[in-house]
Amino acid sequence: MRNLFPADHPHITYLGRWADLPAETGRMKLAITSGGGFRFKFTGLSVTLIFQPFTVDKFRPELSYSLDGLPPMRIPLAPAVTISDLAATEHSLIVWVEGVAVPLHVKRWSCRQGVGLRSVALAAAGQLAPYPTGHAKKLLIIGDSIGEGLLMLGGTAGTNYPAFANARLNFGNQIGARLHADVWFQCFGGAAIAKPFQDLPPAAANYPFILQGVTHTDPAFDAILIEAGHNDYGIEPARFVDAYRTLLAIVRQANPTTSVFLFPPLQPHAPGKFGLVQAMAAETKCVFIDNSGWKIAMPNDGHPDVAGHTQIADYLAPLIAAHLK
Repeated sequence: MRNLFPADHPHITYLGRWADLPAETGRMKLAITSGGGFRFKFTGLSVTLIFQPFTVDKFRPELSYSLDGLPPMRIPLAPAVTISDLAATEHSLIVWVEGVAVPLHVKRWSCRQGVGLRSVALAAAGQLAPYPTGHAKKLLIIGDSIGEGLLMLGGTAGTNYPAFANARLNFGNQIGARLHADVWFQCFGGAAIAKPFQDLPPAAANYPFILQGVTHTDPAFDAILIEAGHNDYGIEPARFVDAYRTLLAIVRQANPTTSVFLFPPLQPHAPGKFGLVQAMAAETKCVFIDNSGWKIAMPNDGHPDVAGHTQIADYLAPLIAAHLK
């Protein structure tokens, strides 16, 4: 016998955007981008995480989990993940979505590739308890493969497998740790401000949704960082500016008093867009991140490694902290 708890149980705390979708029985919580996670406390001698079966891509997402504050363990996604032989005490479990397959291999936007949690099973008499983060601030990052934490461990754009991501340590999660803030991600590998990537809409179109036809349910944010534009090479200035204005209007409508930070493409990505983002920040009264003098380690096909993400977090954390209410 074991106790079964649905994925939408109120004692499971989700960080980041997780769609709430129907499954074969009950509901499923689905993350289709890297960086988010979930956590809870429980009692009992074991815990099993039951995930949605997966057949759409041979490269399965990867997870990291930390039990009772121990160093994280990284594993490929499986239909069920069991942690057993535990002491009969209360435990805490934190799970991060490290990497999911990007649209080079599968169209996440339409096929729902990602990490789909269906339920949590505990040993007989085991119970769930809430594990709130205790953080008062919430940060949203809107971005692309850099914001998602892809290619941090190597690889190329043609071999962008989940194993090459390390989203637990991407710059957004590192900023969250520094500022004691919860971080939410709307980041897709290949995404751009003004052009689609395979079946992924540009940023202004994909921002209001976590999945096609499934509207997002965001909290009120204390800061929003738009780290995007790296994939907008070849886009004429007028089209880029118009798309950026549209995205900002949507963001501001949902968060009218929140500080919004504009992060232009790192050199040498999308030449010519730096000045456009700078002008957009002045026009819309956003906080401009002048990264023109940054020397970021980007050895992985133009993507930062873990050291590069740490550099970005070191630059950004004090700037964001100064504007948090």
